[in-house]
Amino acid sequence: MYYLFSDLSELESGVYWPQLQPYFIKPYFRRLTYRLTDRGIAGANKGQVLSMRAAGGLGDLDVAYVRDRFSTVMSISDPGLPDYCLTSVSQGSLAYLGPGSKLTGDSNRTTGLIYRGLPGTHLSATQDHERLAIWISARSLEQRLASLLGEPGKDDVAFDHLIDWESGPSQGVRSLISLLTQELASPRSFATSDIACRSFTDLLLYTLLRSQPNNYSARLARPADSPVPRSIRRAEEFIRSRAGQPIALHEVAEAAGCSVRSLQLGFRQFRNTTPAAAIRQVRLEAARQMLAFGDGAQTVTDVAYQYGFTNPGRFSGPLQGNVRRISGGRPQAQSFPPPRRRRTQTRVANRAIRQNSCAICPAVSRSCIVALAEPV
Repeated sequence: MYYLFSDLSELESGVYWPQLQPYFIKPYFRRLTYRLTDRGIAGANKGQVLSMRAAGGLGDLDVAYVRDRFSTVMSISDPGLPDYCLTSVSQGSLAYLGPGSKLTGDSNRTTGLIYRGLPGTHLSATQDHERLAIWISARSLEQRLASLLGEPGKDDVAFDHLIDWESGPSQGVRSLISLLTQELASPRSFATSDIACRSFTDLLLYTLLRSQPNNYSARLARPADSPVPRSIRRAEEFIRSRAGQPIALHEVAEAAGCSVRSLQLGFRQFRNTTPAAAIRQVRLEAARQMLAFGDGAQTVTDVAYQYGFTNPGRFSGPLQGNVRRISGGRPQAQSFPPPRRRRTQTRVANRAIRQNSCAICPAVSRSCIVALAEPV
């Protein structure tokens, strides 16, 4: 006798969703439903993992790892989800069917997928399939779009659904997904830093809006008006006043009184740099000043983390070198510890899960992992 159906009900009913907390806590994620369609399920061995889910998060981003041994269909029920899903397939393939059976396409290792959670959307995964899904808040995406345009968009963003990972523009998005995976797997992940999370989210969403064709691509390709130097000065004053706090580019643009595109053009024209680089430089200078003239109670590591620098090996040289130049000496007992070696695999109690996990899974499963298997 098989316990197959009881296990399938856990997946298909969505009772596991609360176990993914503190991620995917928005109630509308319950509108994502799964159904296993492979007839080979009947021959599965007891105790064998049928499906695996892991969850993590970074700021406004909810990140999910999905691995299914058998063919699976994911559907979105009424009234749908407002968020967008950026998907990278690492094994097998994923067929996308949009609402009304009008939009179709296949995603695999060389082709990514981005879609909105509209009701009637279906994703069909092949056997032995695995993917990483990054759910992006519609509000966050629309906020970045408005900052690029200088005004709110009149229509929802509609992306071309398939992403060619081998094309030049899309490689930036793929590199950021790889960085996100590495960071979530790292014991010193920037996920713990609000400053770093905000900067990464900015970079990912702006890169996505600019590189992936959408209904605003033509407007985003138009030259932006360059702000006058006074706007740049206002932006610099705002950055300096918020050096130790999370800063998003649209906030800098609002303070400067221009769009994000105009802000970027202005910094290139008048400062020969970018707003992101300017933010980093201001934070670096603030950290240097604190180390040189502070009371000495904080270590270099403490100060670096306070200003969003979460990679000790990368920032110890610039920080310590400038401190020696300012103070005329070397700070005592304030060096970074050697960088930890990244952990590429996460222990999972269930041996079956370990045998069926992949390179992506540990990155997300450090935070939360749920395995659905037949009971022994």
